[in-house]
Amino acid sequence: MNEEIGRQPSVFYKAVKILSQGYVCNHCLGRQFAQLLSGYDNEERGRIIRNFLAFSIDSGEKMKVDMSNFEEFNFRSKDVKKSGDKKTCVICNNVFDELETYVKEAEKKLKKIGFDTFLVGTKLPDDLIIKEEELWESIGIDWCEPLKSEINRIVGKELEKKLKKSVEFKYPDVVILINLKKKKVEVEVNPLYIYGEYNKLKRGIPQTKWPSGKYKTSVEEIIAKPLMKQIGGKGHKFHGCGREDIDARCLAWRPFVLEILEPKKRKINKKKLIEDVKKTKKVEIRNIEIVNSDMVEKVKSVRPDKTYRVLVKLKDDVSEEDLKKLSILKGKRIYQETPTRVLHRRADLLRKRVVKDIKWKKVGKKKIELTITAEAGTYIKELVSGDKGRTYPSVAEILRTDAEVIELDVIKIHINKKKIEKPLENS
Repeated sequence: MNEEIGRQPSVFYKAVKILSQGYVCNHCLGRQFAQLLSGYDNEERGRIIRNFLAFSIDSGEKMKVDMSNFEEFNFRSKDVKKSGDKKTCVICNNVFDELETYVKEAEKKLKKIGFDTFLVGTKLPDDLIIKEEELWESIGIDWCEPLKSEINRIVGKELEKKLKKSVEFKYPDVVILINLKKKKVEVEVNPLYIYGEYNKLKRGIPQTKWPSGKYKTSVEEIIAKPLMKQIGGKGHKFHGCGREDIDARCLAWRPFVLEILEPKKRKINKKKLIEDVKKTKKVEIRNIEIVNSDMVEKVKSVRPDKTYRVLVKLKDDVSEEDLKKLSILKGKRIYQETPTRVLHRRADLLRKRVVKDIKWKKVGKKKIELTITAEAGTYIKELVSGDKGRTYPSVAEILRTDAEVIELDVIKIHINKKKIEKPLENS
């Protein structure tokens, strides 16, 4: 080989060095130059480079290559000696000859799953990873592409043609893993995320399922049950924009995302779902949309102010003049230690919250109805009762009588719609 060429990091020099290590298939040869010239796949690049080197060899160019790489060529020069060795690629172990088998296996497994988009991944055996890394150490990584990437692309294109589905890199419905280590195809069905807004019409229902089975049902189960009948799945998770107390109603259309694990279908009948939930007379839903996983964080991170209707029982009767004293709470920063009722499961912290607005009216001799707008995270029951001084100031403190919440409803959730725009799935 010409010394001038040999000193340069040229395609010729690199190709010769690659082919000196044993038989290398066209895919693995071409892949080392994948970032050169568009319009070719790696197999074509490898074939072109091999052809050029064969011309050079036949012309009398001296180069140290394993001649098993040129068994297919009919050289004119009688000085060229072939090796006759069996062709097994020293880099990939001829894995590209097996890909059609993996494509067929993936196609068979996917027939039972409803999906529109997919992504292919590959798990390489340790020996192939080592071989590729050793090659890169030898020739550099100037123009190369990883073996995984080429396998993913080839299998992905074949499946697109056969299944009439499309590859999606960010939010695929399913992930197909070509596990070369175990010689099999594994299919992972990604969750389906459904955005909606709910009202809870009955008291005594928690937002999510209780593991202990203490409550017969929950908002989560009421919505999930008819949905699971439509699309199947192995389970579900509920992500709410905050939560109301179990004994409180929510009449304010609280946003949520219901995550369905391993759904068998990904198309939902929104109208039927809304109707089926409404039939329970416990929960109603609206604005149902299929979204992507980003929506979970959006829903959970939004901390809107809320307005409550609160029916309060007082120990003593109070006058209208006494009730006017409650106006001191409007715009007031209150201090709340973790309520006694939840202290067993939450850290004992001091929280500062602002009461944005408060209105009142007398509805009985020792009953008043309050309409309170407060910052997210305000404990309304304790704002009323004072919780033995753990919340201050409080309604009970201002009115100088014991005060107990006997009914609590969330009647408005003050959400900035721009913070919770619904990103549709695959958008």
